[in-house]
Amino acid sequence: MESSNKGASTHGENVEIKSSGLLMHEDVQLSPEEKRAERRLVWKIDLIILPLLSLMYFLAALDRGDVGNAEVAGMGTELALTASQYSQCVAFFFIGYIVFQPPGQLLVRKVQPHIQLGSAMIGWGLCTTFISLAQNWQTVAGLRILVGCFEAFIQAAPLYLSIWYKREELATRGAIFFSMMAIAGTMNGLIAYGIQVNLDNVHGWVAWRWIFLVEGVMSIGSGFFVMALLPPVPERVHRFFTEEEKQIAIRRSKQAFNTPHTGVKLKQLRAVVTDRKVWFYAFFYSMMNISLSGFSSFLPLIVRSFGYSRVTTQILTIPVYIAAAISTIGFAVASDRVRNRGHFLALSFAIASLGWLFLIVSKSKGLSLAGCFLAGMGTYPTVVLIQAWQTTNVIGFTKRAGALAFLMVFGQSFGVMEVEIFTDRPSYYRGKGFALAATAAAAIVTPLFQLYLKRKNAEKLAKRDTEEAASRRSLGIEEIGDEHPDFMYWL
Repeated sequence: MESSNKGASTHGENVEIKSSGLLMHEDVQLSPEEKRAERRLVWKIDLIILPLLSLMYFLAALDRGDVGNAEVAGMGTELALTASQYSQCVAFFFIGYIVFQPPGQLLVRKVQPHIQLGSAMIGWGLCTTFISLAQNWQTVAGLRILVGCFEAFIQAAPLYLSIWYKREELATRGAIFFSMMAIAGTMNGLIAYGIQVNLDNVHGWVAWRWIFLVEGVMSIGSGFFVMALLPPVPERVHRFFTEEEKQIAIRRSKQAFNTPHTGVKLKQLRAVVTDRKVWFYAFFYSMMNISLSGFSSFLPLIVRSFGYSRVTTQILTIPVYIAAAISTIGFAVASDRVRNRGHFLALSFAIASLGWLFLIVSKSKGLSLAGCFLAGMGTYPTVVLIQAWQTTNVIGFTKRAGALAFLMVFGQSFGVMEVEIFTDRPSYYRGKGFALAATAAAAIVTPLFQLYLKRKNAEKLAKRDTEEAASRRSLGIEEIGDEHPDFMYWL
């Protein structure tokens, strides 16, 4: 196994590493047998990690989106909810979700992923189960805050992926488990339909109570499953992996710009808020959340406003979410293969904005449903693309974790705003218009950010032989992160 002696590149440039702090993170020349061993390991972690994360995100999305289905299934009628109270039941989730993002990201190495993620599932499952006993909207809203607190801790999953997978593998893997959020929208409709048909008024419980009970119990049981089987970080694996596989995993983790056994560096936390790139990503994530919050929380009500019955509404949401899942995986695979995030992000935002436009101007059921499809197919891929783009270009555990936490806190705040705007039943023109403006703005700003990154790469290349670059070249990624003179950004 020989060193390739080349640094990270963005669009074909090979930057020579001269006594560089990136030396431990460089690609290496592998023998045919070593390549086969690495492929076997990647296949193995794909089969272990991705199904468990997919299950986790699937159930999280079920529990997060079940309020919309419960409303259609009679919660609003039994609890006499006003439009404002329903919106607050949706929005209060984000209080806990936002507050606990920083510890959720920064503690994942110390607590270890399998313990943190599994415990979070058990916690939100218990809270969702208790919602089935609610007798007023205040109880629902309060328990939704706790659901958000626990779900914040599973948002470390993209950071966990970046420890196991290389940059060119991230978006595809992230899309596989994140698409489960879209599939969950499908299953939410199916589960809600099945419960309404088979369990409505059984033991005196209206269908919406059974929705929360069934989905809560599923999350509790699955949390123990994830806790038992999900691997920790590569340097701490012991079960399911041989010593050779462990060493390959550690090498790959280093090539993904991770440092084994590292901890939180306060200096790098401060660097998060002064990095312009992080603010760009936070802007994109905020615009995405405006669209995603409106879509995922209100899709059943939007479809119902077209004039369909409750049962037909639940069924019609299913193909919309399936299309969103397929779109998510397709955009992510293409992004990884061409090693470009921005082109696909701009296109996704443009598709989403077209969908929201259709939902605003359409007077026919057919065009309105087409708008739902486009809004979903454009919005869901943006989540993966933004997270993968930031994780690809922000390196070092502390800065990467801190940037993801910042992304979540800043972005989810706009999700709350969108939910609060979605109160003008039955047309929801305000919420749809806000989502249209957000996605259109992001589609325009994305190419501008690509130009900014291209200029930053050009500046690094122009200065690579200067004394300043030489003085910084020996520093590691935990010290200066992506400001390292040999590190190149993906566009």
